[in-house]
Amino acid sequence: MKKWSKRKIFKTIWFSLVLIFFSWNWTTFQSRNLPGDTFSNSTIVSVTETDDQIIFKSDTSKSKPEVIFFQGGLTDPKAYAPLCKKLAENGFTCHLLKMDWRLPQYDYQKVAVLFDLKQGNFFIGGHSQGGKMAAQFVYENPGLFKGLFLMGTSHPRDIDLSDQNIPCIKLYAGNDGLASVEEVMENKNKLPKGTKLVFIKGGNHSQFGYLGQLFMDQPAAISLEDQQQQAFQSLVNFMNEIKSGS
Repeated sequence: MKKWSKRKIFKTIWFSLVLIFFSWNWTTFQSRNLPGDTFSNSTIVSVTETDDQIIFKSDTSKSKPEVIFFQGGLTDPKAYAPLCKKLAENGFTCHLLKMDWRLPQYDYQKVAVLFDLKQGNFFIGGHSQGGKMAAQFVYENPGLFKGLFLMGTSHPRDIDLSDQNIPCIKLYAGNDGLASVEEVMENKNKLPKGTKLVFIKGGNHSQFGYLGQLFMDQPAAISLEDQQQQAFQSLVNFMNEIKSGS
């Protein structure tokens, strides 16, 4: 039997480690531990799924604005389904978008095709890269939305929304290893004037969704349920403060 050279052994070990790393990293982007009733219809929320979105339709919404939610980069969009359903239970029909290749930066403009944005009755926002691209869409299409929400992102960083008259809320977490408090504060002046900043002490990047702990993120010091509840309460309060049609 021919002996392996040291070079071949090294290359085999190196490629094996790379494969293991990427396999592990990919699994952290999958949704997990979702509440069992996340996709079940209820007396006040109906759930439907298409190729482009998961819709949590509120039967109590009446004239309330609807929500367009952008997933984070590479993340399973279903990781944000529990939050979207809770918003729908509180009267805000929520459209959880599915981005091609799970990359919002290449697919974010699909909202212009999917929705009649000129009616001006939508909130838009998202997590991480999804928040970045929601901000980008607002930058490119001013005056179309009731409000903008950003979760776990240092953006806007490359654009300036400070002169846009749009209500905005930004949620950031103390243990976020991908969008640190320092980065959030560094770009604060590029947010719309009057933006509400909400600090989640002990939260991290991953727990803005039902995900594994993402690479380079810090461990959270609070539970997933606690961070999700704080995020939901902040968002629903923000949305309720903005009267429909105003």
